[in-house]
Amino acid sequence: MKKLITILLFIPLFANAQNTFKAIVKDSLTNEPLVGSSGILKGTTIGSSVDLNGKFEIKNIPNGKQTIVFSFIGYENLEITYTFPINENLQEHIIYLKPKTEKLEEVVVTSTRTNSRIENIPIRVEVIGKEEVDEEVNIKPTNISKLLLESTSIQSQQTSAITGNVSIRLLGLDGKYTQILKDGFPLYSGFAQGLSVLEIPPLDLKQVEIIKGSSSSLYGSDAIAGIINLISKQPQRKRELTFLVNQTSLQGTDANRYFSQRWKKVGFSVLATSNFQNAEDVNKDGFSDLPKTLTIGVAPTFYYYLNSTTTLLFGLNGTFDKRKGGDMEVLKNQPSLMHQYFEENISNRISTQMKFDKQFENGKSLTFKNSISYFDRAINQPASTFKGNQMSSYTEASFNFRIAKHQFVSGIDVITEKFSEDTTKSHQQRNYNYITTGFFLQDDWNPFDKVTLQAGVRTDYQNQFGIFVLPRLAIMYKFSKEFYVRAGSGFGYKVPSIFSTESEQEGINLIQPLSTIIKAEKSIGANLDFNYKKQFDGESMISINQSFFATQIDNPLVLDTIRFINKNKPIFTKGFESNLRLVLDEFQLFVGYTFIDARRKYDTTQSFIPLTPKHKVNVDIIYEDENNYSLAIEGYYLSPMFRDQDLKTKDYFTIGLIAQKHFKHCSIIANCDNIFDVQQTRFENIVNPPASAPTFRQIYAPLSGRVFSVALRIKI
Repeated sequence: MKKLITILLFIPLFANAQNTFKAIVKDSLTNEPLVGSSGILKGTTIGSSVDLNGKFEIKNIPNGKQTIVFSFIGYENLEITYTFPINENLQEHIIYLKPKTEKLEEVVVTSTRTNSRIENIPIRVEVIGKEEVDEEVNIKPTNISKLLLESTSIQSQQTSAITGNVSIRLLGLDGKYTQILKDGFPLYSGFAQGLSVLEIPPLDLKQVEIIKGSSSSLYGSDAIAGIINLISKQPQRKRELTFLVNQTSLQGTDANRYFSQRWKKVGFSVLATSNFQNAEDVNKDGFSDLPKTLTIGVAPTFYYYLNSTTTLLFGLNGTFDKRKGGDMEVLKNQPSLMHQYFEENISNRISTQMKFDKQFENGKSLTFKNSISYFDRAINQPASTFKGNQMSSYTEASFNFRIAKHQFVSGIDVITEKFSEDTTKSHQQRNYNYITTGFFLQDDWNPFDKVTLQAGVRTDYQNQFGIFVLPRLAIMYKFSKEFYVRAGSGFGYKVPSIFSTESEQEGINLIQPLSTIIKAEKSIGANLDFNYKKQFDGESMISINQSFFATQIDNPLVLDTIRFINKNKPIFTKGFESNLRLVLDEFQLFVGYTFIDARRKYDTTQSFIPLTPKHKVNVDIIYEDENNYSLAIEGYYLSPMFRDQDLKTKDYFTIGLIAQKHFKHCSIIANCDNIFDVQQTRFENIVNPPASAPTFRQIYAPLSGRVFSVALRIKI
């Protein structure tokens, strides 16, 4: 009996030492509950997440002074100290979290489907941030071709001497192996690929996320070399209204406008762009080095915020592009028997985007998105005409959820692509209708504080080429806060198509339909990288990245004169990247070096993949007096490379100077690109006679030479 009495006496004392804290967490501006936010007892693992009503509670809090840390992605952390027990122990406290300002925002990556901070992602992701995007927008507001060169292993390859079409090569592989996305939606593929980067203006971009290496397990076909995901700005409560006008010394004019704002329940953004370029014969050989171009685009996007956890987005994008190059006499409307060659590209693209995103408690989320795209293109030449259109769609439903130390992403997507050709013009039967259904599952697992594992698998069923199983595994080990290592490997595939860099160069009208025995290309890739980042006092820091990569593509689809065939030996690329970034207050230095050994094992006479430099060096030197002015030097070195059935090219080095002066609501930007006036036409003639029906050498160096430009950027 005495023992029982003693226990009963101590029960109240024990109970009083275990307190409960209840609260409601809200947005400080909208006063709406922040579902999915969390509170944790500082220095412990005791905590809880906010439920669907914005409420949460923490139990088993010891007596005495205790600090609770409240946090949510996109908001500033808040620490509040309470003394327990407190009189209003059962009363709900109201906690207000403030949205982060731009300077406080962390780099959050969406391309891996987990919305994770970049330092916590085990697969190799490179981010071109807001500052770099803004700088390159001011230099080249027309399209993203210049912006993407900020990444060391990306090469911009001009595929046409006449129309200026550009393809992006990643890790030494042809542009068809890199998938371009915008906010997770596929942008250009198949028939539309040849003009992709020329029709994407960068003014509405927040950042660019690049996954280097096999990414098919994330996004399916077309991602053997990796993905480039363009991330748009989101409307903020503070209005953004930007005008950018640019004029070049080669008679190019850009006029772009961007507006965005979020109100309580709705948001809106719109990008309107226009580019005009007169035909220019820089080297005076009678043929245009820059085509006559007219590009107009408009992209409005509507947002509806049902509450703090539910967002509905609907966007529309329209682009018209017309470019014409060739004999300057023809472009002046003065054709003759000897002066009649031209090439004209006319394309129209209309696409829609719809996205529904719902956040639940405990880190769960549901996303549904759909896009429909219509693209038509006509290619007119003196002796031939081509016209076709492509209807494509992308539909995806995904669900994110957490179990213990595992963060899962599961989903299903359906991708369609239907190409229809005007056979009255080309007399070819090259239509196709592809439907691919994919199932994917990904697990991010943190078994220990220093280790993160990411395992994923995707299974695609393609209506003409069968089933593809695409596993991927990545691991990250953090030796310290400053130093970590990542390694990964994955499988990929590419659905056959007649549209590629090779067919653009040869002329699409000549290409024969795909044979019924053609097989899909398959790949395996691996990467390893070492990362060191040290933050000093103020804004000073140093970061070093050393990465290694290798990719093998089996059954490579190769153009044999005018017909595509599968080769029985693979394409194999390997190499490494070395990157150094140093920031010392106002001074920034970036140096990048890329080594690529890209080989065609099936070609014993010339094994090197054409137009792939073995060595590439990037150098950026920037001095910025914030909100006042900035000066920058950009330099690129490309080593000699090979061309099909041709000699080895010359190496070359280009350098550019950029000066910006900032005022309260505007900036003036002066730029000199290619100061040393490097031109391929200084090394050789690129036009092979006769002038009435010429052929052209492959392009590996600039044709436009030195270009001056002045831009005015007004931001209200």
